[in-house]
Amino acid sequence: MPSDYRPRFVADQSLPYLAGLLDAVADVTYLPSQEITRKRLIEEKAEGLLIRSVTRCNQSLLEGTSIRSIATATAGFDHIDRDYCSSHGILWRNSPGCNARSVAHWVMGVLAERALRLKRPLAQETLAIIGVGHVGGNVQQMAEALGIKTLLVDPPRAEHEGVEGFSTLEEVAHEATIITFHTPLTKEGKYPTYHLLGEEFLQQCRKRPLILNAARGAIADSDALLRALASEKIEAFYLDCWEGEPNIRLDVLTQAERATPHIAGFSADGKARGTHMVVETALEHFGLDASLIPFERISLPTPESATIDLHSVSALRPEWVLAHTMKGLSHIEQALRQTPEQFESLRVHYDYPREAPAYRLQGVLPEEKQLFHALGYAIA
Repeated sequence: MPSDYRPRFVADQSLPYLAGLLDAVADVTYLPSQEITRKRLIEEKAEGLLIRSVTRCNQSLLEGTSIRSIATATAGFDHIDRDYCSSHGILWRNSPGCNARSVAHWVMGVLAERALRLKRPLAQETLAIIGVGHVGGNVQQMAEALGIKTLLVDPPRAEHEGVEGFSTLEEVAHEATIITFHTPLTKEGKYPTYHLLGEEFLQQCRKRPLILNAARGAIADSDALLRALASEKIEAFYLDCWEGEPNIRLDVLTQAERATPHIAGFSADGKARGTHMVVETALEHFGLDASLIPFERISLPTPESATIDLHSVSALRPEWVLAHTMKGLSHIEQALRQTPEQFESLRVHYDYPREAPAYRLQGVLPEEKQLFHALGYAIA
C-alpha cells in the first residue's frame, strides 16, 4: 500500500474514548448506531467498522459495501455473522475480556447488597458459576477471595482439561444457593446454551437458589423462569440480560427482583479496555502505525466518594465495600422499571462507574489486606 494510505472507517459514535484516536492514520466517520446502514457504508466508502453489539453485521448490512474489517468493542460476538464474513473475506474480531471485571463487580456487588439486607455473610453461600471463561473466571476469583464455596460448570473446559474441579448442571441444581450464568449464546455445537436455564434445569433445583443472568438473555427461558419463581423452585432472579432485548417482556421485568438494562459490563475501565482493543484490531488489520495513536489521551473519571472509610463499619465489611461501589445501580434500575421502552437509550446514556482500583480504602485491618487486594481495591 502507498505510504500515505488512509483507510476509511465508520464508527459507532457512542464508543467511549474513541474520538480522535485514529485521526493520525485514518479517516473516521462517527454515526449513531441506528444510522450505521448499508446505504451509509457505501456512501462513506467505508473499509472498516468499529461497533458495539447493537450493530448486526450480516448480509443485509454488508452486501455491496467495501467493508473488509470489523472490530467490536464487546466480548460477545453473536451480532456478527461469522459465516458471511468468512465467505466474503471480511476479518472480524471481538474484544474478549474487556468487560470481564466489570460484570464480576456487578455480580458480587448485587450479591453484597443482598447479603447486607439479609445480614448473612457471602461466605455462607454456595455459588455455582455456569461458564468459567473471562467473566466467570473473574467471578470465581472474587468469590473465592470472599470465602464463598464455588461450583464450576464449563463442559468445554472440563472436556479439554479433565473433569476434576468441575461440576455438572445436575450437581449445582442440587447444591447451589446462588447460580450465575456467564456463557456465550450458542444454538449449535456440542454444548448449546440457548435456554440452558430452562424447565429441566430449574425443576431440579433443591435449595431455592437465587438466579443471576449477566451473560446473554436467551440463555434463560423466560417462561420457565417465571414458572420456577411461581412454584418456589427458586428464591428470585436478577437479570441484566433479557430475552428479546431491547423489547423486553414486562411480566419478566415485574417479577425480576433486580433489573438492569444490560449494563453489567459497562464500566469506564472496561469501556477504555474495549476501545483500546478495537483500535489495536483496526491497526493490525490495515497495517497502520501504532506509535501514532495517542492512547494516553484516555482519561477515566474519578468516582464520587473515591475514599471508603471502614473505621465505623463493624460487620460484613467486604460486603459493605462492594455495595458502596454499586450505588449508581438503583437509579438505572428505577429508570428501566419506569420506562422499559427506553432500554437502549438507558444503555447509551448510562453513567459508567469505575472498577475497584479507582477506590481507596481506609481503616483496613491487617488480616483484611489480602482480601481487599484480591478484590482489586487500593488500600491507604
